Amino acid sequence: MLSSAIHVYNLMRDHPDPSCHPTTQTYNLLFTALLGRDNRNSYINHVYMDTLRALFRQMVNSGVAPDVFSLNSMIKGYALSLHLNDALRIFHQMQPVYGCDPDANSYNYLVHGLCAQGRTENARELFDEMRSRGFVPSAKTFNSLASALAMGGELEAAVEVVGEMGRMVDLVTCRTVIGEMCGRGRVRDGLRLLREWKERAVLNERAYEELLYGIEDIHGDGELVGRGRAL
Repeated sequence: MLSSAIHVYNLMRDHPDPSCHPTTQTYNLLFTALLGRDNRNSYINHVYMDTLRALFRQMVNSGVAPDVFSLNSMIKGYALSLHLNDALRIFHQMQPVYGCDPDANSYNYLVHGLCAQGRTENARELFDEMRSRGFVPSAKTFNSLASALAMGGELEAAVEVVGEMGRMVDLVTCRTVIGEMCGRGRVRDGLRLLREWKERAVLNERAYEELLYGIEDIHGDGELVGRGRAL
């Protein structure tokens, strides 16, 4: 009932009693509702981002101090709608302007958004900064970075990230890395990497077989794949 919530919010803003005015919690509830509308569609995110931006502006102008959750909501919204420069602007303003230190979510949203936009250099810088500050990247962040690096041709860097992930890696990421490697004529390297992942329990038997069949179907090297299956 988002429209009703916005209506109540407007009543709160116009109320003569200051104790009824919106608080940080009020704004955070609205941010959560807006961001939860449909985070799979960047166009929908773009539409709701206009409302989110207007609410944030009203929040600051009315003297209500944003907290880390508020600022992360803005970063997440900008990242989902692929307005990464705006997301980075909020991120760099967190401490000097609002007195809030970034947390793991701040970095996770940014790295994922930058990877979605193909900005792997910026994503890797923030990923490294995140870890240097003692934050642990989420599985989604690890997978996003590994896939983006692979699709950008940085295969060794992608393999390194997968190696750091261990069992957090998903099948889509493994398929992307192996697919990009084989697509660049490195089928033997791809099979070698698959065997290594299987031995280190990064892949289970079913996933290993699925990726092997994928190499055979796409690249048609039955002899090499047969050797890989025999090992």
